[in-house]
Amino acid sequence: MTRTMINRAIATLLLASALVAPNQASAEPALDRVLSGVQVTNAKSCTLLNIGFNLRVRYMSHFPSGQGQELRIMLRPIDGQQAAAEILTRRESVRAPEIKRAAIRAIDFEAGNAAGPVLVIQFEKPVYFEVGQGGDFQSLVVAISGGSPSSSCKAVLPSRGPMGAWSTTVARDGEAALVDAPSVRARGKGQGTASEAQIRDAAAAIDEGRAAMKKENYDKAIAIFSKVLKWPETPSSAEAQEYLALARQRAGQTAQARAEYEDYLQRYPVGEGADRVRQRLAAIATANGETTAKLRSTADGKAENGGQQTWTVSGSASQFYIRDDSFRTLRDPSLPRSVNEAADAHDVHQNELLSSLDLIATWSGDGFKSKFRFSGTEEHGFGSDEREIVGVAALFLDTTIRDLDLQARIGRQTRNTGGVLGRFDGAVLTYQPDPLVRLNAVAGSPVQRRRDTPFEDEKLFYGASIDVGPLLGGMDASVFAIEQRDGSILDRRAVGAELRYFDANKSAFATVDYDIHYNELNAAVLNGSWTFDDKSIVTAAFEHRKSPYLSTWTALQGQSFPTLYEMLKVKSIAEIEQLAMDRSASFTSASLGFSRPINSTFQASGDVTVTNLDGTPASGGVDATTSTGNEFFYSAQIIGNNVFENEDMLIAGVRFADLDQSEQYVLDLSARYPLMDGLKINPRLRLGYRTGDTTDLEEYSVLPSVLFNYYVTRDWSLELEVGAQWTNTTLNGIEETATDLFFTVGYRYDFYADGQVAGNARAAPYGVGASK
Repeated sequence: MTRTMINRAIATLLLASALVAPNQASAEPALDRVLSGVQVTNAKSCTLLNIGFNLRVRYMSHFPSGQGQELRIMLRPIDGQQAAAEILTRRESVRAPEIKRAAIRAIDFEAGNAAGPVLVIQFEKPVYFEVGQGGDFQSLVVAISGGSPSSSCKAVLPSRGPMGAWSTTVARDGEAALVDAPSVRARGKGQGTASEAQIRDAAAAIDEGRAAMKKENYDKAIAIFSKVLKWPETPSSAEAQEYLALARQRAGQTAQARAEYEDYLQRYPVGEGADRVRQRLAAIATANGETTAKLRSTADGKAENGGQQTWTVSGSASQFYIRDDSFRTLRDPSLPRSVNEAADAHDVHQNELLSSLDLIATWSGDGFKSKFRFSGTEEHGFGSDEREIVGVAALFLDTTIRDLDLQARIGRQTRNTGGVLGRFDGAVLTYQPDPLVRLNAVAGSPVQRRRDTPFEDEKLFYGASIDVGPLLGGMDASVFAIEQRDGSILDRRAVGAELRYFDANKSAFATVDYDIHYNELNAAVLNGSWTFDDKSIVTAAFEHRKSPYLSTWTALQGQSFPTLYEMLKVKSIAEIEQLAMDRSASFTSASLGFSRPINSTFQASGDVTVTNLDGTPASGGVDATTSTGNEFFYSAQIIGNNVFENEDMLIAGVRFADLDQSEQYVLDLSARYPLMDGLKINPRLRLGYRTGDTTDLEEYSVLPSVLFNYYVTRDWSLELEVGAQWTNTTLNGIEETATDLFFTVGYRYDFYADGQVAGNARAAPYGVGASK
């Protein structure tokens, strides 16, 4: 298949779903959603949300601390450059799972807040919750216990790698899932709250038991799963219960297996696991010559689940009109006024319709699960900029085969581990030979622009990594090696390692990436957080990295050559590699943050960051850049809820930046106020002042805006935002006044369908809150 044919195939897939048809594709960054999806696990008295991101993030703090109708989770991207490329809009949403205990109305990501990015979860009613860092540092975990607190509902979801738990993830549930059913038999199941160690040990024991079953050592498997079920309820309990019954059935202990299956249905009556269990119970009854009730049937009359597949389709479609105009007046007081002076300069920075489609389809059977995902955007320009930009950010198929311990994903995807730097076209294969070991192989072509076709310019990378863990109670480790080439030219050859640790109160992440061809450290990153008993949270981060990442391709910056091969016609490979090193500056930053609830209504937080960007030498016709020196950033914020009205939210933040050549002060005030059920108004006012250190620069800015969110139904929502920014800048006696007006209006539609009868409990077998 030629590149042109591939381009047409990708574009056609998006055109069929977009509401505005494009004419041509332009070269643009490959932008994607920040949110990748929501995985839901229903445990006893607790619903766990695992909210995934397309980039690595670190948890900072959340508010309110334990109960409320709106939850705001403050976070920071670990990879700042990738975050800047991923954020397409100031706000985005992911489809909220329909779980009655959780009562979730919406899940939104907001990028333009004074204190940094925020994940906002809105509930239909006040609920109790806990928040924690995801074990892969690419997700956040929210534990929801409903209308009453539960000491056993903890935001801990062990990271168990791609093979992971074969657990049911719920997109829609029924009343039965909300009932803490008693055990049919007194089997001595542990009471109380599971400790963090028990949660981790239970997750590891599932893998150990599966390995024993694979070797047909059913006695050992029965002992392992029985041990797990003697502990208090954990996220692995349902899986252990099903495996225990299956192990007894394969060991010929039919009566005991039947009792375990029946016990399972009492405890966990809803979901894919329950469907499998009902089918196995029916098979046991048939083998014994018993008369059984007919299996539940789908709308087409076929037997539900069991040996057949379950499927789901979910996602969202949206369209937003975006307009951004600016008006500028330049006034030099040293010159006389002209009666024929031109009118204010008017520029239209953005005038477009942005259409987006995010789609995920899943299907699973007894022993496998598969997922297809598509995410794309189409930008239709108006006026003088009538360009069409088609972006395909994700287009892949993912399949896991449980009995073989294999997972494969092929297509356009994003990966932020194992030395892979974001989005690429290619494949990842994972094999788990042991409960504590995962082997990964990856190959593909990096995606720099939306129009990139697979392996454009012959760029190719391949690598391997080994994941080990959990170890020492909560630690995972990875080592990797990766090489990238542009045809015969070596672009990057690196080795590195990652360490991850988390429990209910602490988390830490560290990674090192070293280029063994250039003998240069590309990145060293360390992040951590600690939550204390009084809900105070301390966060710290350090990073030293090349900006941009050192690779031979970096030599093209500032050059007229479109490819390395063109440059190689006039320069030697040694000269090209020296240019690459010259263009890669070293960036270092360190930060420390703290947050603490003042009372049940207010919370205070603050952080300080210092950064330093080295200069680069002049070479190859590119001018030198000077070092910024140490630049300091300070911020503080107070946030309150239910201050004047139930569901309201007030936020006041201040920021100060001591930069290389200027100082900047910002006051940011915002609020969220309910006007009626489903309709909220969000006014905001930002005031800024900037003054030069080495010049007579003085700048004032005022930015008022108002945002309206209206949830017409659970699936339909409308959004309207209008705002303006007035800026007055004086430099060297010349005054410039600028006015920027912006306007955004649009709608969003969320959809969901599955293969079950309407009104029955609906379960999605692969983490489909919305999209990933």
